[in-house]
Amino acid sequence: MTGTGLSMADHDLQFFELLARDAPVPRYEDVVQQAQRDGVDRSTLNRIMMAKRLALELREVVGRRDRRRVELAALVDTARDLAGASDLQAGLRLVVRRAQLLLALDVAFVSLVDDTVGDSYVASAVGAAGTLTDGFRLPWRNGLVVPAEGGQPISWTADYLTDECLERHPITDSLIRGEGLCAVLSVALTVDGRHLGDLHVGHRQIRHFTPDEVASLRLLADLATTAMDRIRVLSDTSADLKQAQQEAAQARAELSVVREAGSLQPALTQLVLDGGGLDDIVTRTVRSLGGALHIRDRAGDVLAAVGDLPTPDERELARARLRAYTTNWPGRLTTGSWVFPLAARTDDLGYVLFHPEETFDHERVAALPGVAQTTAMLLLVQNIGAQDPSGDQLLEGLLGPLPGPDADGKQGQPIPVELDRPHVVVVARPEGVASPQMIERAVSVAHGLDGMKAMRGDHAVMSLPGEDPGAAAREVARELGGLLGLPVTAGGAGPVRTTDLVRRAYQEALRCVGALVALDATGRAVCSQDLGFLGLLVADGHDVPGFINRVLGPVLTYDAHRFTNLAETLEVYFDSGGSRARAAEMLHVHPNTVSRRLDRITQLLGRDWQQPDRAMDTQLALRLHRVRDLLSQEWDDPRWGPGSGEKPIPSAWPTGTVPSATAGHVPRKRG
Repeated sequence: MTGTGLSMADHDLQFFELLARDAPVPRYEDVVQQAQRDGVDRSTLNRIMMAKRLALELREVVGRRDRRRVELAALVDTARDLAGASDLQAGLRLVVRRAQLLLALDVAFVSLVDDTVGDSYVASAVGAAGTLTDGFRLPWRNGLVVPAEGGQPISWTADYLTDECLERHPITDSLIRGEGLCAVLSVALTVDGRHLGDLHVGHRQIRHFTPDEVASLRLLADLATTAMDRIRVLSDTSADLKQAQQEAAQARAELSVVREAGSLQPALTQLVLDGGGLDDIVTRTVRSLGGALHIRDRAGDVLAAVGDLPTPDERELARARLRAYTTNWPGRLTTGSWVFPLAARTDDLGYVLFHPEETFDHERVAALPGVAQTTAMLLLVQNIGAQDPSGDQLLEGLLGPLPGPDADGKQGQPIPVELDRPHVVVVARPEGVASPQMIERAVSVAHGLDGMKAMRGDHAVMSLPGEDPGAAAREVARELGGLLGLPVTAGGAGPVRTTDLVRRAYQEALRCVGALVALDATGRAVCSQDLGFLGLLVADGHDVPGFINRVLGPVLTYDAHRFTNLAETLEVYFDSGGSRARAAEMLHVHPNTVSRRLDRITQLLGRDWQQPDRAMDTQLALRLHRVRDLLSQEWDDPRWGPGSGEKPIPSAWPTGTVPSATAGHVPRKRG
């Protein structure tokens, strides 16, 4: 058919033959050249050239359809393989390999959006030269190729570095140069309108992507998105299944714990009935609940223990004990331990302190009240802590009967018994609504085992070891107020060293509380010494020498040791209305002398001695001191010697308690 003298129809048949044999493109040109050698006319040659063009077009259509069929077959295989993938990373590796093979390109990778940071990262890559690795961060959510107008689900470029229509970033430019890429095609991975990431392919030569290539990559991206969503659902379902299995196992464990905790208190009760002690209770409880358990008395001393506990904060522990008593539910500490009180009637026997293991739960907490109840029962049986209730009863007896219509006013005087150490008596009255049981429980928690307590109407009475009644009153008010959440008015008295003085100290402390109420100073805590001259009225025995010594002691001692006249100068200074010049005139000295004496008084009494409250106390102390001096001089007068038949009224206060300021005094002359 390639011989000479062929007609036009013969040449046309040659094109069909070439198409049937899938001959290469140069063979089609050979047919045209043969027609020219055969000497065909111009019109015939044009028709032969048109037939060649149509044959080549038909060859391209058939080839494109063949390629498309192969691509679709590959996509079907990819879909089948993705359907069996259960791991996201394995699915992504499959997608990038198929993308590279499908379009016969050098590089393919998937980037996923990081919603936390706001950028994206490479999740899987194939064909990279080294820079493009898993985990590489890309600056944009849209991955690598970002058109300047943005928002496009598909974007591509034939030559990235020379394309002026793309948005630039140093990181992406460096990546393109490092991989030597020119052509790049990116397709968004979206599901239900949510952008998951992008599928990218790249080539190291300039290449213009055909619509078929773009469509194929988009189909592959859709398959990848569907697979990713299915894997996500499968992963979530698997996680939910594992969680359900864990919850079922936990429910079975909790059911076992509930059964164990429910049988714990009857087992402990039987243990006590069989003669078991505190150590047996603790051991049995820890074997059932795990963790560490301590049984402690009110002072915090350990009565029985298994395991070590973190040291709790004392204030937090006291508040948690009171809260647990109020709510009848264990109180939790910041150390992770739980506390529940040991209570019998209104007596506070101590508390149970439990530190759980990591698996501790609500059911185990619910078992602690039963443990505490059984422990309290055993403590009562063994009479542990019995010294405190009898101590409280002793204080009740020392305070005397409560006032009432049945009281006849006749009270037996307590037998003086020397205490093992000095005690102070504190009366505390909460200012607010609180039940008597709550107040008594708070008092028990606040003062521990070292003292005694009693309830009198709306106030509590405590006898505590110590020698500073003011400090004890303030401490009780702070602790009790913190536990009750109410302001507490407190008064202190003492110290006392014998039991017969407790009643008098109680009455004095009660008068201090009454004075604070009268002064509209509720919520404060004082003793008689803190009240200044008012302390003379509320103090038992009216300790005038003590008052003088507290107010003027440093000045009187200085005068006695230095033979100076500071006390007299001070009295004249007050009499002159605070005028130094007038005081100097009355004392017949230079005003500078008065100034120097007042400066010395400031050094001895402090800078605030001229404040109104202290100035009143100082003037009262000066007058009382002068009266005592006059009485002492009259008692020592020889006119009142033996045989005179009369004696002056003796001073109610012993001399010598406060140093006399008369020695070395210059007689004062008033002008």
